[in-house]
Amino acid sequence: MDLLKIKSTIKAISNVIPIEEAKKEEMYNRFSSMEDKEVIKELVMAAYSLLRDKPELYDYALTVIRDINPQICPSVEAMKEKLNRMFANEVEGNMSLEENHKLVSNELIRFTKMLNLYDIDYYIVGALPCFIKLGIELFRYHDDIDIMINENDMPKLKEIIEMSGYTFHDDRFPSIERFNEMQNNKPPHTVLAQNPDNEFHLGFFTFAREKDNSITMREYSHRLEDGRVIVDVLERRSDLVGTSLRYDDAPTEYMGTSFRTSTVEDVYHLKSYMRRPKDITDVKKLEPFIDKVKLEELNKHPNEQVELHDVSFPSSTLSV
Repeated sequence: MDLLKIKSTIKAISNVIPIEEAKKEEMYNRFSSMEDKEVIKELVMAAYSLLRDKPELYDYALTVIRDINPQICPSVEAMKEKLNRMFANEVEGNMSLEENHKLVSNELIRFTKMLNLYDIDYYIVGALPCFIKLGIELFRYHDDIDIMINENDMPKLKEIIEMSGYTFHDDRFPSIERFNEMQNNKPPHTVLAQNPDNEFHLGFFTFAREKDNSITMREYSHRLEDGRVIVDVLERRSDLVGTSLRYDDAPTEYMGTSFRTSTVEDVYHLKSYMRRPKDITDVKKLEPFIDKVKLEELNKHPNEQVELHDVSFPSSTLSV
């Protein structure tokens, strides 16, 4: 994008959104290497997040942003309509928000009760359990429930999911046939339980529980080499202090069940780096509840990343 246009746009926007000089310089440098449509997308989402409750200022900001490139940018009213749909996470053909919230609540209760009964080591993660823990009324669409699962408990998890009527996929070590299917229709999670009646699913993240009770997250990726599926693993190792800052040991009580979950600070920290509409909205909802001291401590205990290559044949530490 043209630097002069960037500067004039940012100057105009700063009339309604205070922007520090250091932030302006960062925006100049970053936007200059981006296409117009990418800059427009980022700015309109920021305008929505900061100004949507101030109609006159909101319209002004969107008009300024549209002037970047009117040929590719829709009208202000069209932008507002699209932003409303995006931030509500409304997808054509999905159930209503009321139906979705009822489904999420019922399935959270049902599955956490089963996970507890089977004595499975797990955490419900993401913004959803934080909203519940903090008493924030659900306000947007949730297409899944994210769950961290100890890999040692995978056989018990498989049994629970199959009893529930959901379809279970464990794609950590896929066959060539399954690998090819995944290339054509990439699943949202490596380990997944799909509701047979709609698009709602349970998405699982895998971890190992270390001897000192700390947590190592495991993320699987796949590639084809000489006709063989190669599996690589990225481990994110959290020390004991980092683990205590990221995950609550005290269970959250909810409608006759209970579950452990991430700390509010960890979810806020992770979502602060994401630019999806729902993440921006979630950050704004969680911000009043953040313990800034804990957030600063969390930043002092980053995960140690270790890449393990070609673990295609599960070892005793990876198999379940």
